[in-house]
Order: sequence, then structure tokens, then C-alpha cells
Amino acid sequence: MNELERYLQQILADLPQVEREEMHEELYAHLVEHMNDLMSNGYSEKEAAHLVIQSFGNEQSLNQELKRAMFPWLKIARFVWSVFFVTAFLCLVSYFSMEFYHPEFANTLPVESVVGGFFIVLFVAGAAEAIYEGLNQQFNLKWLRNTWLLFFVPALIVGAIQSRSLINHPDQYPDGLWLDLFAIPIGAFAYLLARQIFTLLFLNKKRPKDKRRTLIR
Repeated sequence: MNELERYLQQILADLPQVEREEMHEELYAHLVEHMNDLMSNGYSEKEAAHLVIQSFGNEQSLNQELKRAMFPWLKIARFVWSVFFVTAFLCLVSYFSMEFYHPEFANTLPVESVVGGFFIVLFVAGAAEAIYEGLNQQFNLKWLRNTWLLFFVPALIVGAIQSRSLINHPDQYPDGLWLDLFAIPIGAFAYLLARQIFTLLFLNKKRPKDKRRTLIR
């Protein structure tokens, strides 16, 4: 398998067969044409292939962009999955906190509290995603695509501000109530973790690399 073929297979990995074949033919012709232009300017085959791949972009990023473009519902599915994940995560934190401080009680979470928490997470996460999408469309900056930076850093700042109340009035937060002050950073961490899990499962499947790297003939 030559270098360009391996590169294209990673770009088109897990796409529907018809679309994959059509895009493969078109992209391969484009890459070979570019490579031939470079070779006519004195580059070797190996150098030309390397420059073509470098100019075209990272294969994993391109693969993710193609999947998002061809399957827009994946973004909605990721959002819904993440909201459920965060709700379950926060419920578990609350449950284990109650078990830790009051194991003598039959600790359960009221259904209305779980449902209410779900809609709070839905609203906050939806607002965060809308801001994220708006910034990405308005500004073409690489660091803006880092969800950990955009989501988690502000949540940590909010948690740090909230922690002042715990430091100044620790008596107001007995039996694990202090966890309420850090619900936002905990929820933000869980949300980003859920997004990452979804991406790894559905948007970033890695195929074993072919170690045989031959030049185009």
C-alpha cells in the first residue's frame, strides 16, 4: 500500500461504501496531480508524497469533519448522550455522598430531583454548546476548538469563586453540602468526558496502520 493510499484510507475510514468509493477516486486523482506537479519541480517521489499529505491536512481531523458533514445527527446524538451521562454522573455523586455521610439511612434520590437535574443540565449544556458553535463560526482560531479550554476553564473559575464561601463559612456546608458549590466544575468535567467517550466510539475509530510504505509507481 503506497503512502497516499494509506492516507486516504484513514481519511475515508468508516464512511458509507458508495460515498467512500466516489470520494476516494476524486481525492486520489487530486493528490496524484499535486504530487506530479511537485515532482516536475525537482522533488523526489517520497518528498512529493510527504509534502502533499502535509498540505492536505491531518487525516484524523479530516475524517471527523467528513463524518460530521455526512452525519449531522451525530452531533445531536452526542449532545443527548452527554446530557444523560452528566445527569447520571451527578446523581451517583449525590448518592455516594449521602451514603458516606449517612449510611444509616435508606438513601434514595427522588424522581422529581433527577428529572429536574436533567433539565438543568440540558439547559446549561445547550447554552454552552450554542456559544461554542457560535464562536467557532465567527472566529477561525484553532484554540477555540478546544472544548476543554472553553468549557472546563470557566467552570473551574466558577468553582474557585464558590470555594470562597466554603472557606469563609464552613459551618454552613455540613454532611457533603459543600459538593453543591462545585456542581458546575464537576458537571463540566462529566460533560467533556461524555463528549470524549462518544467521539472515541463513533467519530475517531483508528485503524491499524499499514507498516508497508512504498512509493507511487
